[in-house]
Amino acid sequence: MRRRHFVKSGAVAATGVTLGLAGCLGNGDDDADDTADDTADDAGDAGDDFPTDSLTWMIPWSEGGGTDTYARQLQPLMEDPLGQTVEIDNREGAGGMVGAQWLAEQDADGYTFGTINSVGSHFTWLATETDTFHIEEDFDPIAYSGIFGYTLIVNNDAADDAGIDDYGDLRDAYADGEISGFGYQGAGSDSHLTTLLLRDEYGLEYDTAVPYDGGGPTSEAVISGEVAAGFATNTSAIGAEESGEATALVNLMDIDISDAFPDIDEITNYGDSLAWITEFHQVQLAPAGTPEDARQTISEAIEEAATSDEAQEWAEDTGNVLEYGDMDEAEEVYFGLVDEIEQNVEEAIGGIDEFIQMAEEE
Repeated sequence: MRRRHFVKSGAVAATGVTLGLAGCLGNGDDDADDTADDTADDAGDAGDDFPTDSLTWMIPWSEGGGTDTYARQLQPLMEDPLGQTVEIDNREGAGGMVGAQWLAEQDADGYTFGTINSVGSHFTWLATETDTFHIEEDFDPIAYSGIFGYTLIVNNDAADDAGIDDYGDLRDAYADGEISGFGYQGAGSDSHLTTLLLRDEYGLEYDTAVPYDGGGPTSEAVISGEVAAGFATNTSAIGAEESGEATALVNLMDIDISDAFPDIDEITNYGDSLAWITEFHQVQLAPAGTPEDARQTISEAIEEAATSDEAQEWAEDTGNVLEYGDMDEAEEVYFGLVDEIEQNVEEAIGGIDEFIQMAEEE
């Protein structure tokens, strides 16, 4: 199996894809090999006093995206049961792979964990040429805290000028040259594949596709009018609508989000479901070898936070699916997906290599 890297260069239009990301991911910290050795020797016990210091929660996307928004709802609610502060560390880049590799290289002592989304992370890792970490083997499960995925949002001025009220209108506006620019969340990512599927299977004839590092920057690009439309998670789409400059136009998932977006169109009105690549669990993971009792302590704090009245009120008000899954459930929804994703991509477009070729020809 061959894996490749994609590079995003700022907000430059992705008329072609640059391959080779060794400089972006690199070989990690100098002590990465030592960390692996320490992991193998781990006794599996963090001690009765864990935690005795602050914890770091790595988010592999920028601030303002869906994954970051979920984490910032739970973060303050976890600190009381843990008895320590929890610091969010955003490490965006390479469709989430920069943060994922960083997490894999940290000490397996329980003090560093992260959220890596199922399905999307597996696909992006498969489309990435790196042997520096494995998307499943280098992590241990903690919990999962929610289910979310992709929508399309449109700039309100562009929508008003072109008369865009649904996906059919968006498709026609691109085809007629009335609007310009389409934003997605990272070259080589799951949203990149979905962009190509929308083009080839759902008739979205955008003129230029532009990669950004996550839902926050993509939403900002649509809000500002830098691109007419683009991807947002259903979570970050709420902020886009609240800005008054953009509207959630199309639900790309099977999850019903009509409570939050009563007028949203459904991509299934135009073709088959895309949920296999647009819908995912937010899974909390620790570096492989992290003691189970430390992971259990963090998992229990996530449970207390996610099931609290405050968090559930936020979920109800925003239409987000905030749902706690324990360590075993996190393992079930995250591990073993590599083969499944490969099969799904094979059935959809002919395989990962075909995706690479499509991306390079874009």
